Amino acid sequence: MFTDREHDMAALDAHVAVRPEGTAPVIVITGPGGIGKSALAARWGHRHAARFPDGQLLVQLRAGGPASAVETARSLLRGLGRGDGSQLPWEVSDLQALWRSTAATRRLLVILEDAASPEQVLPLVPANSECLVVVTSRSPMPALAAHGAHHHQLGPLAPAHAVALLGRILGADRVRAEPAAAEALARACGGNPLAVGLAAGEAVLTPARPLVSHPALSSTDPESVLMTTALALAALPEPEARLLRLAALIPTPDLDPLTVAAATATPAEQSLHLLHELAARNLLEHIGRQNVRGDVYRIRPEARDLLHSPANARRPVVQRHLDYLIYNAQTTVRILTPHHRTLPRQHRHHPAQAARIGDDRTALDWLEAITPSVLPALAAARDLGEHQALTVLVHDLWPLFHRLRRTDLSLTCHELGVEAARQWGHRMAIREMTTTLAISHKRTGQHEDALRLYEEARILATEDQDPDGTAQCTAGIGATLYDAERYAAAEPELARAIELYADLDDRRGAGLAEILLGSAAARQGNTDLGIPLLRQALADLESLTPPDPLNVARAKVFLGEAQSLADEHELAATTINIAVQEFVRLGHRHWAAYGTEFLGQAAERGNLPAVAASWYATSQDQYRSLGSSRDVERLQSRLLALLTE
Repeated sequence: MFTDREHDMAALDAHVAVRPEGTAPVIVITGPGGIGKSALAARWGHRHAARFPDGQLLVQLRAGGPASAVETARSLLRGLGRGDGSQLPWEVSDLQALWRSTAATRRLLVILEDAASPEQVLPLVPANSECLVVVTSRSPMPALAAHGAHHHQLGPLAPAHAVALLGRILGADRVRAEPAAAEALARACGGNPLAVGLAAGEAVLTPARPLVSHPALSSTDPESVLMTTALALAALPEPEARLLRLAALIPTPDLDPLTVAAATATPAEQSLHLLHELAARNLLEHIGRQNVRGDVYRIRPEARDLLHSPANARRPVVQRHLDYLIYNAQTTVRILTPHHRTLPRQHRHHPAQAARIGDDRTALDWLEAITPSVLPALAAARDLGEHQALTVLVHDLWPLFHRLRRTDLSLTCHELGVEAARQWGHRMAIREMTTTLAISHKRTGQHEDALRLYEEARILATEDQDPDGTAQCTAGIGATLYDAERYAAAEPELARAIELYADLDDRRGAGLAEILLGSAAARQGNTDLGIPLLRQALADLESLTPPDPLNVARAKVFLGEAQSLADEHELAATTINIAVQEFVRLGHRHWAAYGTEFLGQAAERGNLPAVAASWYATSQDQYRSLGSSRDVERLQSRLLALLTE
């Protein structure tokens, strides 16, 4: 509850009265935990909402476990309605460039809570003096002062205001009945709003006990927040105490009711109720709502420091948490990547209630929401020797890496997955982890590493007499060589993959390899071979059940490119246009931009420079909206080349 602070509000007004040139003003509010830094920033923003008509954004930087630059930038952009789970980039530089360009023309208030270092803040400061950045931190940040930031130290509440806050929680009648005790309790809390709230919450539970008998008045602990937190923990009923002790063992930076229910073996409705109660007692902090997950909480650092969870409880909590993640990840696989191979499951703990994932949108929302939890969960699995669960979880998170383009996270996770699969000793799992690690290396341009890993996996598949695995690895080697523009070397590998897939009657695998083989031939000038191969790829992919519309559109866009290379320019433009419209319908904005670039190339080959420039400019805008700086630079080079011809 916000109480007084008019002097502090006036100080913030003074700090923003003078706007710097070319950058947003920055205010750093410092003070100990629980002193009310975030409440002050939020109340000041509410009072001055008219100054920021384009929005007020709040991001938790989590000084106790710092949020990554990727998480922070994506949170800010999504707060402005930019993109969805499949549309925002994951590269830090691309995200930050997209954030800066988005904020450059808006009047925004950005509140960055619980900052641990200036490095978390500086990349997020807009180059727009109409914006304002308010940072909360427990410690001053001189490096920000060097960039023009103003610091404001927030002190404790005045005694009268601390008593007023106590009365708002306990009720004015109770405070009036014992004014001296109320004043003493406020003094014992050191004027810290969180400490007052914790002490008042404990008193609410004992309405018959006089305030003069409040245990805080007999405590000798000089740290008011720690003292009142300890008292609040000691006063917890056993159901809340049990849930909090076990929730602290879940390897995740935040909590939602279904995650807690699964990990602690608590009924979902009870978990929801108990989390609400713990937040009301100020032991949890409610940090917002997320699609699919619902209300999201964080254990207050002061409470976490005082919790004593039983050591023998960690393994079952982590196991249940891993099983919950695996169960939901499997659901996203069935929805988003149904052709993904499966690994043996342990089926130890079936969640009483799974996340509500029913379509592409909710699957992508869940994957993005749990992304910050992935590495902590894998680290806990590794520490506890949960090799099978670790491997299966990485494998089932394939839609996160594939659809959300989390290449950076994919490399780290699959390196852990390969190690765990080897510890598990399951040969198919080793092959799958090695193959998907190779894909991650290919996507980051590390072609030699990708080729080495694919070859290792192909040897294992051949030894295990797994023709499907052999075909997959052979196609992967061909795709890597194609990606490296080593088309001649790619052709025999892709041709062999097509033969292997034909023996397996796998039209999807054959179709994907035919796309690359046909494109490789066309790009080397052999359109007489390339176009029929691409038509065959299209026919194979169009015959699939269930359908694969994305790869059908990919076959069309490469067929259009081959037609353009064969000087069939009008036909090429028609074919590529159809593919682009399909990418747009499917929501694959990156492929839509890529296809639009193909239209520009086709027009350029047809000696239509003005048309080509128009398509290139459109594609560049599409890439810019995706925050893909490398693609934007490539299109800029194409446009400049047209102008100099």
